[in-house]
Amino acid sequence: MFVNKIKTLLAQGEVALGVAMPDASEIIAKLSVDTGVDFLWIDLEHRPYGVNEVKHIPEIARRKNCMPMIRVPGLDPIFFKKALDIGANTIMVPQINNAEEAKLAVQYAKYPPEGTRGVSPDWTMFMDFSFDDYLPHANEETAIIAQIESPEGIENIEEIAAVDGIDVLFAGPMDLSASLGVIGQIQHPEVVKLLADFPKRVATANKPAGITFGDLDRCRQAIDDGYRFVNIGSIVSIGANGVRAVLPELRERAKSNPT
Repeated sequence: MFVNKIKTLLAQGEVALGVAMPDASEIIAKLSVDTGVDFLWIDLEHRPYGVNEVKHIPEIARRKNCMPMIRVPGLDPIFFKKALDIGANTIMVPQINNAEEAKLAVQYAKYPPEGTRGVSPDWTMFMDFSFDDYLPHANEETAIIAQIESPEGIENIEEIAAVDGIDVLFAGPMDLSASLGVIGQIQHPEVVKLLADFPKRVATANKPAGITFGDLDRCRQAIDDGYRFVNIGSIVSIGANGVRAVLPELRERAKSNPT
C-alpha cells in the first residue's frame, strides 16, 4: 500500500503516465483514476481550488493504486505539510532554480531525520490506517518532482538533478518558453532544442525527466525523446477533443441518411 508506483516504474526504466485535474471534482478524479493512469496531477499552483476543495481526492487515487501528485504553490513548508497530510505521496515543486532550493524541497517533504515535515497525516484515518502503518514508510513513499522553469534553473539542471531525494526533473514547456524570451512559442527552435536536450542533461545524475503536453502526438514524441514521466492532459481535454473529432463524421452520416 505504501509503495510509490511512480518510483517503482521509473526505477525499472519504464514510463509513468498521468492526467491532470482541471477542477477539484471527485467525479472527475474517479473517472480519471479508473482509466489506469499512474498518477493524478492535482494543481494547487495555477488552479483556483485549494486543499479544502481537494479534500479526499488523494484517497480516491490511492484506492486505485494511482499516485496522487499535488503541485504545491511554492517552496513553503506549510504547503508541503497540507498536501502530504491530505494524502499526496508525490509532490511537484514549481520554480526550482538551484540545488539549495531542491534540498529545501526534500527537507520539507520528509520526516526527520531526513527532513523537517511535521507529523499529522490525517488522510490515514479515512483509509483505516494507523500512524504506525504509515509513518515507517512515509519517507520512502514520498516522491519529489522539481520543476525547471527559469533561466537559473536551466543553467543548474545537472546540479539540481544530483540532489539526493529529488526523483524527477520536470520541464514546463510554457514557462521555459517565457524564460527564453519567446513566451507561448513552444515550437520555437530554442525551446525545441532545450526540451530535446533536457532528458540527456538530467540523465547525468541518473534521474528521469518529466514533461506535460495536451497534444498526444507531442506526448508520443516526448517519450521517444527520453522523457519517462509524462502528463498527457486531462480526461476532460482528451474527451472534448474526441467529441470535436467525431462530430463532423456523425453530422455527415446524418445528412447521408435523412429520415
